[in-house]
Amino acid sequence: MYRLAKRLPGWPVALLAALILVLTTMTASGQRATSSQVASAAHAKAVKRLLIRNAMVIYGNAKPAFGPVDILVQDGLIARVGPTPANDPPPDAVIDATGKYVMPGIVNTHMHLQDERGGVPQPFQYEMNLYLASGATTVRDVGSDFAKAKKWRADSAAHTLVAPRILIYTPDWRAQGDSPEAVRAGVRRVKAEGADGIKLFGMDRDVMANCLDEAHKLGLRSATHMAVEETNARDFAELGGTSIEHFYGIADAALDGVQNFPADHNANNEVHRFGRAGELYIQPNLNRQKLSAVLDLMVQKGVSWCPTLSIYVAGRDVIREQNLPWYKDYLHPVMEEYWRPDLQHHGSFFLGWTNTQEVRWKKDYRVWMETLREFGLKGGNITVGDDAGFIYSLYGFGQIHELELMEEAGFHPLEVIKHATVNGAKLIGMEDRLGRVRVGYIADLLVVNGNPLENLRVLNPYGIDILTAGGKPIDNYTNVAPGDPNLKIAHGGGIEWTIKDGIPYHVPTLMKEVKDMVAKARADRGKKPSV
Repeated sequence: MYRLAKRLPGWPVALLAALILVLTTMTASGQRATSSQVASAAHAKAVKRLLIRNAMVIYGNAKPAFGPVDILVQDGLIARVGPTPANDPPPDAVIDATGKYVMPGIVNTHMHLQDERGGVPQPFQYEMNLYLASGATTVRDVGSDFAKAKKWRADSAAHTLVAPRILIYTPDWRAQGDSPEAVRAGVRRVKAEGADGIKLFGMDRDVMANCLDEAHKLGLRSATHMAVEETNARDFAELGGTSIEHFYGIADAALDGVQNFPADHNANNEVHRFGRAGELYIQPNLNRQKLSAVLDLMVQKGVSWCPTLSIYVAGRDVIREQNLPWYKDYLHPVMEEYWRPDLQHHGSFFLGWTNTQEVRWKKDYRVWMETLREFGLKGGNITVGDDAGFIYSLYGFGQIHELELMEEAGFHPLEVIKHATVNGAKLIGMEDRLGRVRVGYIADLLVVNGNPLENLRVLNPYGIDILTAGGKPIDNYTNVAPGDPNLKIAHGGGIEWTIKDGIPYHVPTLMKEVKDMVAKARADRGKKPSV
């Protein structure tokens, strides 16, 4: 505008601004692209050129936000981050991001693809909608029906299924026993059948050694739920594993001796198992020097840690988790029934749960979070996963709670978003294509109503309460007078658009579909099946 004003002295600023607007909306052929000629983005409809206008950008690698800038998406890739040139061809669709923040899509590195709970069918689209609405554009499935998972993965890649990008880390390699021949043959078989990686549970060291050695030969990555077994995080790191899930195995490797289980403890009893799991990091024989050494080894060997902090929070406050407000509209009755205390259902262990057990879990969380923070400070790769579908954690909502808990553990929101984007992409070997708002990268992006760096909770698809003055959002440190009639509480926040492979998905539309699924299932719940 300054250069134009020098050429056209005496022109009013408003007139100059109008002229600039005309010039910047001219097409290469010299025809003006009016706002009526450029459509707004449509839900689940691919477009060749999508322009996101006037966005504040959270890049992904923990550098501060910047903007406002335009983001051009072309053929599913980020083509430009910056000003739109005057001679730029018009886009096919536009998203107005004025007042909004754009960040990379979330890579959820620990979840399960589920179309049933406890053997009762539950719509698969229900889970996929919730994950997309919560910002997950890539998910790493670590245990589901392998044949179904491959079909869902293919449909997602072809964009015939509304779903995040899917990677499959299957435990099916262990189907034929633990002999060296059977283990190696199992790993080769799942590789040939299309696995992206393998999932390990607790096992003897020789089994783990054969499994990981064969996986390395085949270029397969690995995830392990250590359980309480002969092997721990030290073994997994020494043998070249990729990622440790949850918290098991790390503190176990730092005990002087073993955890103090009572004589009548039954590891197959869910109440026993989860009650004592919440005491691992507060064992009196936990050796902090050994613990630091284990973390050093994990960093040295490049082992990532996906802590899934959110999946266990009911252990420290079950009443809160049973009464979350979004359950009113979005909790499917099949899931609700699965969560009821029942030892036949994994994680449904709240039978006679006591305040004393919750207190132990709270203390355990403090040490666990301190350990996670130390791992991060040492340079360890921390990722985000929610393991939802169990223990009062609902798909996607648990993922956002995971971010909140990481801030509780001591990480800056910029670091938390890096865990969810850049670090997740690194874990799955896609860091050259995903996790950043960077030219040439896959256009997996979130358009957020609000600033996640100010409040990570704005990512929650349920939304949040926002303080407003005269209809405009303000923060709660604004100097306002008590009783000011202009002060109101409005419901806002949430992700407005989740963009995967350049295809925009409208989050309010996704959530309405979820609400309708739940309402129909509740209405049908009392009906007898027609035969």
